[in-house]
Amino acid sequence: MKSTILNNSKIYIKKPDECSEEELMEFHKKVIKGGKVSLIGLLARIKNCEFLAFCYFENNLIGISSIKKPNQSYLEDIISKAKLDRKYNDLNFEIGYSFTEIEFRKNGISKELKQNLLEEMQFKEGIIFSTTAIPSSQKFLKDNGFEKRGESYNGENDIGTTYFEKKI
Repeated sequence: MKSTILNNSKIYIKKPDECSEEELMEFHKKVIKGGKVSLIGLLARIKNCEFLAFCYFENNLIGISSIKKPNQSYLEDIISKAKLDRKYNDLNFEIGYSFTEIEFRKNGISKELKQNLLEEMQFKEGIIFSTTAIPSSQKFLKDNGFEKRGESYNGENDIGTTYFEKKI
């Protein structure tokens, strides 16, 4: 059952080039607030995403997520850390930049955004992956057909980061 907050929220999935400059800047601010990314080239990486997801409650942006198209050096780093039997060009998309404002957490917002994003990906082909140390995110991935691969590792921001992937 959806929470009252989620029932009264509006969710939008957009390609970055369909977003206004204001939407891109608001998304950028939320990613920074999440605190788990390199700020160098961040706006360009956001604009390179396949899709951006926005959740608004009472006209305030309270949650975001995306389908990223990661670059080669990032992919090679993940492959190395997780000890994956993959080449960087095997991996096409990543669920990432997920952030929900603290006072709105535990309302299913992140889950709903990611489910909407995965629906948008149904006509794409390739491998979509995600890395997370958060148990609820790991459960979401497993529940949506993602498989744990490789070894867990300690990242810059989290201990016990685990890699999951799914063929689309």
